[in-house]
Amino acid sequence: MTDNAASRASRLLDLVPFILNHPGISIRDLASEFDISKDEMIKDLNLLFMCGLPGYTPLELIDISFDEESVVVRDPQNLSVPRKLNESESLIARIALAAIEELTPVNSSARSKIAGVRAKLSSAFNSVIPDGSLLVTVDEERISLAKIKEAIEKSSDMEMTYVKLSTGETTRRVVSPTSISLENGKTLIEGYCHKAEARRTFNLSQISQVKLVERTREIPLESLSRTQGSVAQLSIHDDRSEFLRTHQSSLRPLGEKRYEIEIFQPEWLVRSILSNPESIQIESPSELRESLTWYARSALKNYQS
Repeated sequence: MTDNAASRASRLLDLVPFILNHPGISIRDLASEFDISKDEMIKDLNLLFMCGLPGYTPLELIDISFDEESVVVRDPQNLSVPRKLNESESLIARIALAAIEELTPVNSSARSKIAGVRAKLSSAFNSVIPDGSLLVTVDEERISLAKIKEAIEKSSDMEMTYVKLSTGETTRRVVSPTSISLENGKTLIEGYCHKAEARRTFNLSQISQVKLVERTREIPLESLSRTQGSVAQLSIHDDRSEFLRTHQSSLRPLGEKRYEIEIFQPEWLVRSILSNPESIQIESPSELRESLTWYARSALKNYQS
């Protein structure tokens, strides 16, 4: 630890009230609390003998005694109260507490205590840092998931931002979520998308800025039925295919290396096959084969130009 006059002076100001609150603490434990060596702590304690109120006669000095096993302050002079935090220190403490609070379970008794400390710091510096101006997000996915669960429980809609990984396109959508599932390490949100006017599945990792909104119209129940999707038949030649591993639960075997899969977004299947064209082929429907052919030829043409 790098030490200088300023950091040592700050440490000495903190030492006296700390020892008062921990009478009889050993020098080794005291050094550990302040992250310095035992020898450095002994030097600090010896220096405290020379500190006190102006005059510096034996009656104005801090009265402290110590040995290997015990440190005691008998007369702290005017250093009995810990130093007050300045603006920067308060901001650091509030950010740290906000992060800890976010990671603390909602039903934990510690959460309310953390919030109470944050409130005290906020009120002490509310003229410098306006209340509500500090926002810490530790896990945005966890926050989004909590809002999605709330929307399902309350039969509300949610407004969200969704990113298409294939194009990087960002869209703002209103969705009526119906279920949450975990598939191959991915958290999937199913529901009715008002933009597409159909049932859709969304990956939680691509969702952000979730906001609950009042449901203004009934969801067409037929749009939520899995029979509304189309079915594609595939040949997958590589047993180690990433597509086969990732979508194992959605693929229905039809025979050796042949599978059937229900799809609701044909472009998704086309993109998936283009990313691994050596091992997957579309047998049907024909329009998907034609779409795949067109995209493949367009890609080759772009490479040649």
